[in-house]
Parts: sequence; structure tokens; C-alpha cells
Amino acid sequence: MKITIFGASSASGKLTVEKALQAGHEVTAFVRNANKLAISHEKLTTVTGDALHRADVERAVRGSQAVISLLGPKGKPTTVTAQSTRHIVTAMQTHRIQRLVVVSVAGIAVPQDQRGFNLISTLLKILLKDIFHDREEQLAILAASNLDWIAVRVPRLTNEPPRGNVRAFFGNPSPSLKLSRADLADFLLAQLTENRWVRQAPIIANGA
Repeated sequence: MKITIFGASSASGKLTVEKALQAGHEVTAFVRNANKLAISHEKLTTVTGDALHRADVERAVRGSQAVISLLGPKGKPTTVTAQSTRHIVTAMQTHRIQRLVVVSVAGIAVPQDQRGFNLISTLLKILLKDIFHDREEQLAILAASNLDWIAVRVPRLTNEPPRGNVRAFFGNPSPSLKLSRADLADFLLAQLTENRWVRQAPIIANGA
């Protein structure tokens, strides 16, 4: 499969690129700085650009069959997640690409969670108001689209080896939850062809 991966130079992004190539996919890696990716492969194409620029995003998705986005805010602007998702969705609709897998965060609630009051989540939402709003808007953009999207909400990420015991669920995540980046990469790639979580936003974490 031909896939475009946004946020490819992040720690989780690099693992996703590597595992995608190992699985035989043709990968277009979208990065701001090509030097930070440091991966060479005959099936890898690197596209340098800014996800906040619509033309750059469209150039990256053209010719792909699916898209994975690991983009998130690093400093300012804090609206990078929503705006980049908006550009990705538009570009995918233009080029008739249906499957989009994005990484979100476990702290963002969706209706299926049926969460009650949680002091920690409430405080974080107040302290990180712009980031929370950005992530909530990202989910709203996905929901309003006609794409086959999956938003993978993650807890604290670690650099531990893959454990292979990933569970996906809805609910109120415990602060102790964690997930290895390697398991995240495997889960993201599996969503390219699996339909269990289409148009949903499960939380995933390593089991006990």
C-alpha cells in the first residue's frame, strides 16, 4: 500500500515509518526537516514542508492510498493539530483517499467514554486550554468529514520494546496508563486495513 505519514520525524513517527517499510508499504514521509528522519530505503520518499500550508499537504498525499498523522503541537502555534488535520482531510477528499489514521490523546473525551467528573482532567483542561481545544477541534473535523477515519487516543508513551498486549477501549483513563511507541506504530499500521474502529476514537494502552 502507498501511505503518507505526517509527523514522520518524531520518535513515534520514525518507528511507524520503519515498520511500514518492513511490512512492504511504499511510504511518503512528511517532515519539516529531512535531516531529522535519517532513514534511507528504496520505498521511501521524503517530502519536506509545513503541515499548516495546504499546498504542501496536498503535494504529500497525492498518489497515496491511505494517510497516517502523528502531528501534534510543539510550542506555538497550539492550533497545529486541527489546522493540519483540516488540510489533510481536504487534500484526501480532493484525491479520493478514504482511510485516515490520526494520533490523539487519552485526555480528550468522546461521548462513548461516558466520563464523570475527574479533577485531574478538569485541571489539565484549564491549564492546557488551547491544546485541549485544538485536539477537540481535530475530532470535530474528522467527524464532519466523509472519510474512513480512526483517531487513536494515547496515554503516556514510552520507549520500551513492543509488548504486543495492546487493548483498545472507551472510558476514563487512569494516569498510570502507558503505551510503548513500538506498539503504537503496530496499531496504527493495522488500522490501514482493519474496520473495527472506523469513525471512532478508542483509547489504546498496554495491558497489565
